[in-house]
Amino acid sequence: MKRSLVVGVALIAWSTLFAAQSTSQADDLIIGTWKQNMARSTYSPGAPPPNVAYSVRQYAAGTDGSIVAITMNVDPHGLPSLGAISAANYDGKEYAQHTVATLATSLSSHIVGPRMDRTISYKRIDPYTVEIVQRQNDEVIARNIRTISRDGKTMTDRADYTNAAGQRVTNVLIFEKQ
Repeated sequence: MKRSLVVGVALIAWSTLFAAQSTSQADDLIIGTWKQNMARSTYSPGAPPPNVAYSVRQYAAGTDGSIVAITMNVDPHGLPSLGAISAANYDGKEYAQHTVATLATSLSSHIVGPRMDRTISYKRIDPYTVEIVQRQNDEVIARNIRTISRDGKTMTDRADYTNAAGQRVTNVLIFEKQ
C-alpha cells in the first residue's frame, strides 16, 4: 500500500510537471529529465546509499516562471520512490520543499493552516550554476552547487551537509540529460 501510494503521488506529480511547462523558460538548460551516473558520482564519507540504484530528476518550467523539480530514487529492483518535490524561482527566496515525510503533514495542514517546515531556495550564479540552500525548521540542512556543462548534457550537483551522526558529508552527484 505504501509503495503504491508513493508511485501514485509520483505519477500525478510528473503529469503535473508536463502540464505546467511554458515556453518562456524552454531555453533553460535544466529543463528535462536527468539520470544519475552512479559510476561517476562520489559519496564522502562512505559508499552510495545501499537502497538506491540511481536517482532521476525531472525539471519543468512552471507557468509562473518557477522551476518545478521532482527527485525520484530508484531502488535496486527498479522501484521508484519520491525523494523531494518543489517549485521555486531563482530569486534566493525560500519555497516549500516536500519529501514523503513532509508531504502528508503539509497536505493535512491545510485544515488548520498551511505550514512550511522544509524549504528550498535557488540563487542563480550564472547561466550554468545555481546555489541551492535547503532548510528544515529554519535550520540550514544542506547547501548545494549545481552546475550544468556548457553543452547541456551533464549536470554536477555538489552537496555539503552534516549527517545525523554529525559527520561532514560532501557528495558529488553526476547526472546525464536523457
